[in-house]
Amino acid sequence: MKTPDLTQTQQWLSTVLMVRGDLSQKLNTAAAPHGVTLHDCVKSSKKLGAMRRVDIYAAGYVMRLVECLKGEFALLCQFMGEEVFETFAKAFIVTLPSESWTLHQLGSRFADFLAQTKPSGDFDPHQQAMFSLPCELAKLERAKALALLKPGPETQQSTTAISEIELLCGIAEDFVMSVPGSVQLIQTDYPLLPLITQLEQAEPYTIPAPAQTHIAVSRQQYRIKMCVLNDWQADLLLHLREKPLRYQEAVSYSASRLNLNLQALQSQLAVWLPSAINMGLFTLQNEPVPH
Repeated sequence: MKTPDLTQTQQWLSTVLMVRGDLSQKLNTAAAPHGVTLHDCVKSSKKLGAMRRVDIYAAGYVMRLVECLKGEFALLCQFMGEEVFETFAKAFIVTLPSESWTLHQLGSRFADFLAQTKPSGDFDPHQQAMFSLPCELAKLERAKALALLKPGPETQQSTTAISEIELLCGIAEDFVMSVPGSVQLIQTDYPLLPLITQLEQAEPYTIPAPAQTHIAVSRQQYRIKMCVLNDWQADLLLHLREKPLRYQEAVSYSASRLNLNLQALQSQLAVWLPSAINMGLFTLQNEPVPH
């Protein structure tokens, strides 16, 4: 066969690196589309044959990606144990190979992979938690990574400082509320934050009881913040992420959508909003609503 062109060489190497099987099986799979063989693409040397050179490269490539996943999902690795984590990470890499040129996207589907591969059956609560928590932790750690990558409140105009009393007095009725792109909201089947704290401090951890939980992950001055939200807080955050609203419009929207008392909700939001702004969940600015 003539020397393979660049596209054929890239396809061949990508297949060798990413498909399942031992090296011989990988090479057979890679040769199928265009008849490209090992010796068409890789030269032997006096010290190393072509087969050994590719084997070393392929193993190193996968382990490099495993190390990247360990960095993004450090607490999950700690929870699962390094050996078990590596087993799942390698399976993920060859099952759902990344199609992005940036390593920032490598772990984007890891939580889904763990959810799809967890055992199903009639388990006691402890067993069910041990099977379910890895994908829940992966979901949270991915949210933390995105909170650092996305544009945050630091890139916007300074947020208007306002107090609970000022909010209750109606000073901010025409101020615009919005949600920075860095804010991530996830729903989990377990309350994860106590477990996260225990893992971060390398303490013996307690398996949480199942409970549907809204967790907001935000960034303030490039530091990650996490908190649990109730239903109306989560609903408001989701809506404002899609469309900024004036403060009074936001209150009216939530009260109407969730069938809540308007004045009671106004009081609750006035109490919560200053701390939520300090966590980077919202920006509040005295300017026209963007179109």
